[in-house]
Amino acid sequence: MSTTSNVLELTCRSTELGFSPAKVWCPVPDEHHSIRPKAVPASIAISTWNTPDAQASFSPAPYAVVVERGRQAVLLVVAADDNWHRWNHARFVVDGNGVVAQVDLEGHAALNEARAHIRLHRVLGVAGEDRHALLARGLAELYPAASRQRPRDIPSWWRQPIYCGWGDQVAMSLYLEGPGPEWRCLSYCTQGLYRRWVNRLETAGVPIGITTIDAGWSPGGDWSPHPVQWPDLRGFIDQEHNAGRRVLLWLGTWLHEGLPDEWCIFAGKQRLCANPMHPEYRKFLRRQVQRLLSDEVGGFNADGFKIDQLGWLPAESHAFNSAHFGRIEPLEEPHARIKLDSEKWGCELLYDLQKQIYDAAKAVKPDCLITSSTVHPYFHDSFDMVRLHDTGRARGSVVEAMQSRADLARAALPQHLIDADDWIPWNYAKWLQYTLESHRLGTPCLFYSEWFVRSFDKNPTVQPIQRADLGKIARVWRKYQENLSEESQ
Repeated sequence: MSTTSNVLELTCRSTELGFSPAKVWCPVPDEHHSIRPKAVPASIAISTWNTPDAQASFSPAPYAVVVERGRQAVLLVVAADDNWHRWNHARFVVDGNGVVAQVDLEGHAALNEARAHIRLHRVLGVAGEDRHALLARGLAELYPAASRQRPRDIPSWWRQPIYCGWGDQVAMSLYLEGPGPEWRCLSYCTQGLYRRWVNRLETAGVPIGITTIDAGWSPGGDWSPHPVQWPDLRGFIDQEHNAGRRVLLWLGTWLHEGLPDEWCIFAGKQRLCANPMHPEYRKFLRRQVQRLLSDEVGGFNADGFKIDQLGWLPAESHAFNSAHFGRIEPLEEPHARIKLDSEKWGCELLYDLQKQIYDAAKAVKPDCLITSSTVHPYFHDSFDMVRLHDTGRARGSVVEAMQSRADLARAALPQHLIDADDWIPWNYAKWLQYTLESHRLGTPCLFYSEWFVRSFDKNPTVQPIQRADLGKIARVWRKYQENLSEESQ
């Protein structure tokens, strides 16, 4: 387990700030979807997984806060040299004396060596600059490549509306089986049901350009189609192509179902997850990606991936056995130390895995689309589109909650497109409002065609998606597409 002896403390005193902090702002929305600044003294924890202070399911987000007093503001970012983002968790402790950033190396990097490569970067705010502008400027100083202008030839289909079947999978499991856990929906990721749902959207005139096949089409670690649930994945993808749509496949990182022990990371005798450093697993990953994207005989000719489950990477203070979605179990404490024969850890390990997938995919199909819920600029060359991730339970406006995530994404990765996502259960009116307005945040997305999820634990669990509401979505999205066409001319 991690100990204070392996926590790197980076300090910025009030004399260095030029003022005594009165407030601190975290750019990642908290558990209540809020980005309101906190009064000092305060403590803010940011991790590769959700914390109460930073709970937008971004893995990772920038490890950054803004401290303020009146009109004075300073951005503080935990920054590192290449190959030295070797942490999962950092905590900013702020009081009137200044800021201490506690970077937990979890025993996987030597403190003395880390001090030469990890630092607390300070950027002074200027008059009239809002918090997101200050964040964007500071991150651009640290990671200039993430802010450079992208080529203008981004494939036009990347901006087309997305249908993702996850919501329909969950809703179908609840409709047929009644109240129960979300993971049952893996059994409802089937070729026949996806054909049914896409046909419903076609009939309603919803102009989707991308179909995302979500979790359940394959085992967690071995990305091969289930022969019963997806007997002809290539045939489905060919049909979608003939209809003018592209297809993304869900990839759950770290999941080990179907992998041999020697390709996995262990804590003692407990298997945790796939090991992206194992040479044979790296070869296997490249072969799998090549097969899924290739249009040759034996390939499936998919058009890209939705990368997910990022937060289940190895962590001493957040250790899980990660077989597949729904079968992710925390290790009993205390647990044996995690064994990994590599200097990489934390963000570096996550970056390496995502970059492997990205590079392998682009080698096969250069115009493929890779989406990921990552908003750290260090990761800029490992994916194409930021997915705003699951909304969760928003007490207020879903549009406002997701706007905060989109603002963070644009500050950190100004050249990346945004997938607005749409996994919103429980409140039909909020879901519909967001789906009608999400094109203002990025590429619009739809998770439902048939049933809406009202509850996991009590009846009624679902309610029907109204055809009239699909018609409203269709009209708004067609206007969105018209605007795209005008912009491209």
